[in-house]
Amino acid sequence: MQRAAPPPRLQRLAREGNVFERWFFLRVVSRYKLERILLLLGPLAFPAFHLVLLVAVSRNPWFNFFVHAFSDLGGPKASDPWVFNNGLIALGFMQCLYSLGLLARARSRGAAFACGLCFTAGVFLALIGVYPSGTKPHAFIAMWFYLQALMAMSALGLALLVEGRRVPGALLLALGLLPLPLGYAVEITVGWPSLAAVEYAGTIFIAGGSLVATLAHWS
Repeated sequence: MQRAAPPPRLQRLAREGNVFERWFFLRVVSRYKLERILLLLGPLAFPAFHLVLLVAVSRNPWFNFFVHAFSDLGGPKASDPWVFNNGLIALGFMQCLYSLGLLARARSRGAAFACGLCFTAGVFLALIGVYPSGTKPHAFIAMWFYLQALMAMSALGLALLVEGRRVPGALLLALGLLPLPLGYAVEITVGWPSLAAVEYAGTIFIAGGSLVATLAHWS
């Protein structure tokens, strides 16, 4: 993918401008690079989650994807539950930073609103690690993270459609709206084997939405 170049006027300042103008150009270029780094954090959260999962499962060989919930790796019966819980806190922080990257590239109030929902989802993801399995608010926090993330994708998809960006808008809207009815359809037909399976399916949709949103805001 080609990198987005700064506007021609800024490029001219870099070649012909005085010291202050060149300094300003460097500030703008640095901002472009920072925004792209933040935008990468969304898609990178998916492989990072697998890394956290790999380490946590290695410390808890009893874990069975088809029996347990991921949160059991951070619960009172787990060995070294801090691995999974601190991993979720770090992933939540990544999500919050990612939302700031989206906000920096937002073109409308609707997109900015969706970025706020994305930031809140990151906060709830971190809170899952703060209030792990076995604590009273855990179930509500875990459920609300997924709902918040899906609402963020739906809102961003609508905003992009209003802006005339049909392909990423339609994809994000579908990724935000389909998981709940699809999940219910699976439950009433064949049934989910475990909470971990439900959680992983939701994670795949969220990861797909992050990738689409990053590509839509890359240039």
